[in-house]
Amino acid sequence: MKEIKRVNIVGMGALGLLFGTPIRENLGSGQPEYIMDAARKARHEKDVYTINGQEVSLHMVTPEETQPADLLLVGLKYPGLQAGLDTAASCINEDTIIISLMNGVDSEEIIAERFGKEKVLYSVSQEMDAQRYGSELVYTQAGRLFVGVPHTADEETQKVLTEKLDRVCAFFDSVNFPYVREENILYRQWCKYMVNVGCNQTTMVFDEPYGKCLTDGSLEYAVMISAMREVVLIAKAKGIDLGEKEVREYAAILRSLDQNAVPSMGQDRRAKRKSEVDMFAGTVMRYGKEVGIATPVNDYLFRRVKEIEAEY
Repeated sequence: MKEIKRVNIVGMGALGLLFGTPIRENLGSGQPEYIMDAARKARHEKDVYTINGQEVSLHMVTPEETQPADLLLVGLKYPGLQAGLDTAASCINEDTIIISLMNGVDSEEIIAERFGKEKVLYSVSQEMDAQRYGSELVYTQAGRLFVGVPHTADEETQKVLTEKLDRVCAFFDSVNFPYVREENILYRQWCKYMVNVGCNQTTMVFDEPYGKCLTDGSLEYAVMISAMREVVLIAKAKGIDLGEKEVREYAAILRSLDQNAVPSMGQDRRAKRKSEVDMFAGTVMRYGKEVGIATPVNDYLFRRVKEIEAEY
């Protein structure tokens, strides 16, 4: 089994920095390499990056300075996905394994369409409360990356991807990477998507941290749970077995996090950045139309987020 020795990461957001940490600390040899265009490299190399207050040295490279990667981690924001894949294309060859660290349920499909479904393992991150402010990353819980092979793939693709999953798990073990080998990865992805659709968007629209959105009886809590339940209905229509049990379980996970923390879309509002609302409410609305399910709460959240962004 071919060992994974070269790791590239495209995207230096919270997850790119968070999951790059065990690789940097345990693999050595300048790994992982954060790949970016020359202008971004020139800008970011001047920054001092810290993780929980500790200064860290990150290895940044341009497409011209890198070699094909054994493993590529995609940690981009949804609006920058296509441009980021353009940047990362030079480090991908026939042996490269690709894992998306992105939220949502469609980034793997987008990456597979570009580079081939036989290269893309499916994943979802959970249980972390990482927040990035400028060049500073802070978190109290590092979470875990759930990774697996989609059961909807054809038999040959499942065979190829299972061998690649074996390689990735062996590598993760060698660098003390926090992961779970997930047998039902599509179910796990939709669970996380459900909670992100509810929590991320609600915190942005109301400009509040986790805790406020989890207060029983509050408007914020009602909006969050209602948005999650629209995802449940769509998931069921797509053959993913979500229900009220998952709504309760994932609300409990949110309660275990730092209640004063603000998830990514809330951070986007405060930094006056474009958010990932198209990946959340936008995709929910599109899927709802496809399967004939109304999505009034996500319709409202989508409209309100766009209004907020227009005011920047």
